Amino acid sequence: MSIKKIIAIGIIYIIGWLGWWVLGTTTSFRSCDYTGRLEAQVASLWGVPLTQDTPTFSVQIPGSMNRRWLMPIQSTVSVDIQPDYKKKGLLWYSTYNCTFEGIYTICNTEEALQKIRLHFDFPGKGNTYDEFSVYLDDKRLVVPVNTETGIDEFIELAPTETANFKIHYKTRGMDSWRYAMDKRNGRVQNFLLTATTGFTDVDYTDGSLSPMITSPLENGLRLTWKATDLITNSDIGIIIPEKINPGPLTTRITYFAPVCLLFFFILMATIGIMFRISIHPMHYLFIAAGFFAFHLLLSYMAGHVWIHLAFLLSAVTSVALVTTYLSAALGKEFPWKIAIAGQLFFLVLFSYTFFIKGITGLIIAIGSVVTLGILMKVTAHVDWNEVFQARRSTSIPRRQPMEAPEMQP
Repeated sequence: MSIKKIIAIGIIYIIGWLGWWVLGTTTSFRSCDYTGRLEAQVASLWGVPLTQDTPTFSVQIPGSMNRRWLMPIQSTVSVDIQPDYKKKGLLWYSTYNCTFEGIYTICNTEEALQKIRLHFDFPGKGNTYDEFSVYLDDKRLVVPVNTETGIDEFIELAPTETANFKIHYKTRGMDSWRYAMDKRNGRVQNFLLTATTGFTDVDYTDGSLSPMITSPLENGLRLTWKATDLITNSDIGIIIPEKINPGPLTTRITYFAPVCLLFFFILMATIGIMFRISIHPMHYLFIAAGFFAFHLLLSYMAGHVWIHLAFLLSAVTSVALVTTYLSAALGKEFPWKIAIAGQLFFLVLFSYTFFIKGITGLIIAIGSVVTLGILMKVTAHVDWNEVFQARRSTSIPRRQPMEAPEMQP
């Protein structure tokens, strides 16, 4: 293999790298650069990340504008979260349906009648709420509702009298659901929150309380937070699992493509050395084009068909293009089975690791080390001086000058 051939292959590799950079940037622009606008559209239809604040109960101090905050003697909350993913462009959004019900028990511990002000904030300002109801004990309250400012109601309680405030609604949200404790009290008594999810891959927001009990359900989990007398400023937060987003995923796969091609070029060079097959730089150019076809098809099919199906069709097309071309161009002596195995390993397997969250780097690192070991094994006895020896130029014998003819006397 001459230095000129190595330089030509390097130039082809750089051209391929530039092509993948352009394709990856285009895919990123088609997906990520529209995220803000598309997310605003989804939020207007399906709501925002929901944060349900604990209702507040307070009594105005006589002769003062200040208020004294009361703490419920019991809080029983239940929420049902069912994912309902929505797709816009090349992005999936983690939208969900939420059913909430909370019962709060208030007791007048004073010796006089107290007029207690109740305030309830909606979790999403301007959201749409269905099956909304408010009860005071068994009496349903018909009160004016403003989702921006919440609900205000007054309750009169005699000494030692208790009242149950109950609220129920259905709404929709996106990305996460939080239950915020009352920061004014910093304390909660006889607290029970049960969350039912339609997914098992549950994660929690930063700084939130972990559930005390986790029980599996048929299609999800039941999470339970229970406390008798808890002092905390932490909230409870559940993150809705993300669905595989075709746009960002194909972008990452495309940007990683030069690494896959580099490994395959090394494999092709090794085949040429071991089997004494002359592989021209133009062959490397068409190999790079066959690899590029995989990412080109994947980037544009991902927005129209199931991402796994798009990956399969793109992989089959690319492997067929490269293998049939090499077999036709290099003849029967070319080990096409090794080429198929190499492309499946370096292109298909390495690319598919991006579907497996968290272990992509590990799998690629292991695959790289295994490849290095195999190459070291099969080339251990190669005479590299002979492989890279420059071709000697054929010397042309100099023409001898013609002797002058002898002069006859």
